[in-house]
Amino acid sequence: MSRAFIKENEDQESYLEWQKLLRDREELLRILEKKKKYLLEDPAAGTIPEEKRHEMIAKYDEEAEEVRRLLDEMLAETKIP
Repeated sequence: MSRAFIKENEDQESYLEWQKLLRDREELLRILEKKKKYLLEDPAAGTIPEEKRHEMIAKYDEEAEEVRRLLDEMLAETKIP
């Protein structure tokens, strides 16, 4: 096989891995936001002690912020100057 073909194949694999990571992080962000929304809005969440709910909300906010940061970094790396 030619080196050009191997390089192209590696580039394609790298891009596919990048896309999967992007989708996984976007999905994680949606899940964290959904969990937070449940704790804030669902009447059933009222059965969770208030202090525990606040801790969970803070944890989900913190995790979501980290995922957003990672997503921003990923997308910033792909921009062409």
